[in-house]
Amino acid sequence: MNITRMHLRVVQLLIAIMIFLNYNEVEGLSKKEDEEFEKQLKILNKPPIKTIKTKYGDIYDCVDFYQQPAFDHPLLKVKIHAHHPQMKPSFSLTKRDNLESSTSNSSSEIGLKDGGCPMGTVPIRRTTKEDLIREKRANQFNASYARGIYHFALAQTYNQNNMFTGASMISSIYSPKVLPNQWSASVMKLQNGGDQIQAGWRVDPVLYGDTRARFFSLFKSGTTQCFNTRCPGFVIMNNKIPLDMVFSPTSSLNKIYVDLFLIQKDLKTGRWWLIYSKDLIKIGYWPPDLFKGLKGFASRAAWGGEVFSSGPTFPPMGSGIFVQNPDSNKDAYCRKVSILNSIGNVIPVDTQLQIVNDAPELYTVLDIPFTSDAFGSTVFFGGPGT
Repeated sequence: MNITRMHLRVVQLLIAIMIFLNYNEVEGLSKKEDEEFEKQLKILNKPPIKTIKTKYGDIYDCVDFYQQPAFDHPLLKVKIHAHHPQMKPSFSLTKRDNLESSTSNSSSEIGLKDGGCPMGTVPIRRTTKEDLIREKRANQFNASYARGIYHFALAQTYNQNNMFTGASMISSIYSPKVLPNQWSASVMKLQNGGDQIQAGWRVDPVLYGDTRARFFSLFKSGTTQCFNTRCPGFVIMNNKIPLDMVFSPTSSLNKIYVDLFLIQKDLKTGRWWLIYSKDLIKIGYWPPDLFKGLKGFASRAAWGGEVFSSGPTFPPMGSGIFVQNPDSNKDAYCRKVSILNSIGNVIPVDTQLQIVNDAPELYTVLDIPFTSDAFGSTVFFGGPGT
């Protein structure tokens, strides 16, 4: 390794250490900062009816359905009684094709222990002061962190005049090694103008405080960008399977773990439902009130990988290797990529997608329109970063 490269890695490590401050450094906060954090925590953490701690150290508060963060949004608060904990989408869900035998997490394995939260409540991962400090430090070192300065290796639909009502994928799940100021993710996106919704898995020490692969969702609307339930918007419906949950085990060479992710619009109510796993478990929805462009249809869908770093080097994506001759036993993928047309019918993506890759020297992405009946159209992606 030459001196220049050694210097870059030293700088990267120093930035990472400074960002990944732990709770012991709370003592260094000013009184004003500490009061501001306490104020945010009171808004984010609702009074629990029951508390569940996972083996990974996460604390989930079971909060009353109507007390969840979604209804802090002013547009949802005035319509709060238009929502109730037994709501279901108007569309029917038919169990999709079976995943391969080595799937990551079946519904019996991923649910919170003790039967999850009581009926009428939903699980919200408790936000800690350490979480807020990490995010603040990250923003101090890189003011663009929240806006998503990142590298991407995606395959997307060509025509921006499409009228989509959803998208789906079966994604292989990995745990790429990231530094504390980096993240790496596999994403599925639906977009219209400045509005966007995403789902998939993500390794993000700033967001989660660890380097485990976790279930995530994201919505963007105008200048607002929000993960999971960190700001008002996404309405949780499931009382057993939480957002932020850890995927374990994750994939390694010749031992692949996968899960299904589906986003589908309810054409009667306009709600965008997030649905997970081969059992098509309804996690919750984004109300149409949040959006401008996505009040109607999505005009673009995309699948693949994204990474971020606030330092001079970038983390691995997917399985951490370049895709050359696509091999599902070693390359990360989104298989059976599909869209839902304007009337809600599932349409396999059987034509070539548009490749968008801003760092081909670090990552690769390949779109195979049809690989086999088991894989359908597949997007392979990954790379070692630098």
